[in-house]
Amino acid sequence: MIESPSTRRAILAVLVLLVVACLGIVVLIVMTRSTGDGLGERLSSLQDDAVPGASVSENREQLLSISRTFATRFNTYDESMLDAEGHLTEYAEVEDLMTPKFGGVFADNVGYAEETVSQLGVASNGTVYAVGVVSQDEDSAAVLVAGTIELSYPVPDEGGGDGEESEEDPPADGERLSTGPQRFRYELSLVKVEGNWLVDDVDDIDDGLPPFSQPSIPETEPGETPPTNLPPTNLPTTPPSDAPSTESTESTEGGEQ
Repeated sequence: MIESPSTRRAILAVLVLLVVACLGIVVLIVMTRSTGDGLGERLSSLQDDAVPGASVSENREQLLSISRTFATRFNTYDESMLDAEGHLTEYAEVEDLMTPKFGGVFADNVGYAEETVSQLGVASNGTVYAVGVVSQDEDSAAVLVAGTIELSYPVPDEGGGDGEESEEDPPADGERLSTGPQRFRYELSLVKVEGNWLVDDVDDIDDGLPPFSQPSIPETEPGETPPTNLPPTNLPTTPPSDAPSTESTESTEGGEQ
């Protein structure tokens, strides 16, 4: 079919209008959604636009990852981490995951863990089983972490101090006593500092004590002055009084998880 000149002109006009409309949409997008001084910078910035919701998902993954890492490292140390001066230098590096405020509190208390490790040979092993975000906004979040802490220490030498040999066989080299896995549930408070999520406080929600950054002061009778020389620490350091005295670490591997 042969089109008339008027028909061709009408089709051309429609195509021109479509092109103009598309150019208008492109200009609108560049002006409203791009950043930069020149056209090249504005066009380049459009290529970096994140997928809607990607930022929230990325933040959530960062929160879960740092919370799991922190709780594991916070509860894991042993004699192999002691340096020549008796400090848990490697363990103390967990401070890198804390805010300066919380890191200062931790640094003031890490000495108690160092004493138990260097003097008593105590070792702590933390295992995380579950992590979940409780709340989250642009620069703060709360995360629940569940896991276990297992404390162990060398089998004491029960031989007689007067030179008499014990009736029982002496403990084998490397044999240790263990408390068995003890469950914990932490609520971590995190804040965003210069684009990085950092732990700002830790609260063991099952121990009935204040968060880590607050001193643990026992109840006192009316009129009684509370002690002022208590160590403000919630670090897992000293084996409980009911810890097993005859079972080795190997015999508790099937204990409660």
